[in-house]
Amino acid sequence: MGQFTVGCRNWIGILSVLCLGSVMSQNLVENPSFEAFLECPDHLGNFGEDLKYWSVPTLGTTDYFNSCSLSMGVPVNFMGEQTAKFGEGYLGFYMYAPEDYREYIQGEFKEPLKKGITYTLSFYISLAENSDHVVRDFDVLLSSKPIGIKIKKGLTKWQLSKIEGNSFTYIEIVGDEFINDEKAWTKISTTFLATGGEQFITIGNFNNNASTRRQKLVKEKNVNGAYYFLDMVYVGEGIQAYALDETHIFENVHFNFDEFKLAENGALEIKRVYNYLQSDSTLNIVINGYTDNLGTPSYNKELSVKRAKAVANRLVQLGLASQRITYNGFGATQPLGNNEEEEGRARNRRVEFIISKTLEK
Repeated sequence: MGQFTVGCRNWIGILSVLCLGSVMSQNLVENPSFEAFLECPDHLGNFGEDLKYWSVPTLGTTDYFNSCSLSMGVPVNFMGEQTAKFGEGYLGFYMYAPEDYREYIQGEFKEPLKKGITYTLSFYISLAENSDHVVRDFDVLLSSKPIGIKIKKGLTKWQLSKIEGNSFTYIEIVGDEFINDEKAWTKISTTFLATGGEQFITIGNFNNNASTRRQKLVKEKNVNGAYYFLDMVYVGEGIQAYALDETHIFENVHFNFDEFKLAENGALEIKRVYNYLQSDSTLNIVINGYTDNLGTPSYNKELSVKRAKAVANRLVQLGLASQRITYNGFGATQPLGNNEEEEGRARNRRVEFIISKTLEK
């Protein structure tokens, strides 16, 4: 029977591609931006046929687009219009569709992953204009051998457990917002601890329709489902890094109304920021807390300071020197969401940070 390992549940921020950099080693993914192909794509469902080092693990018909093609072109194709983030090509696949139909991609590493090493994983996503749904979550499966199952529906842990002589590590990448940007590429990134021996990577949605966090778009589209373009898959040893002197949001540090206690779902994100700060002793951090507009300005100011301080204290507990940290509170003065709706108020109960070479006061 197949050996199945469920990795730590990874919460990530869905970040602007301009806000997040990396201090990382060589990319271990072969043909990571899908530039090396056997044939210029000329028909649907061609991903598994035309690309080097990539395949499809099921009977799902993932598409490959490249500027060399008229029928499967870049930037304009039957699913929308998008320039490649890197090079001339990218793929397109269904992350959600009727009757649990799914499409996946399966790639190969240049060498097996090493046991006990922390790796950074990232890729870029853009919603195809012709989709009528959006989703939040993108999942990754690592395996010691390639997968080949003759189904058109989603891969499940039960199906994978029946495969003999293979081992699997599942990385659940949970986003807090629906990925609905049709213009820009959204970078998805997380870190994980390798169990050792992983040689192949499969990306897609491993949930059935009932378990998929999705949203129907208001405007009617041509396609019944959530179809996304994907470009540049990265896996390598290293520490996630952040652009200096820019504002970043702790996307997974959330607070209940009138509370400043940290929930555990933000622990991984705070640890990633800590690891980056510790990689360079000249880096310092400013932490800014915010609230929604319920309550008096003076009370909200005090509450926002407590939220920022909670994050600062966690960094100190991890080992960051307190003199490298400044924290502030701004109450409800800089809302990101609509304070007339609970979803908007929840978005405003946030903590932001700025990393720089000089400690701001």
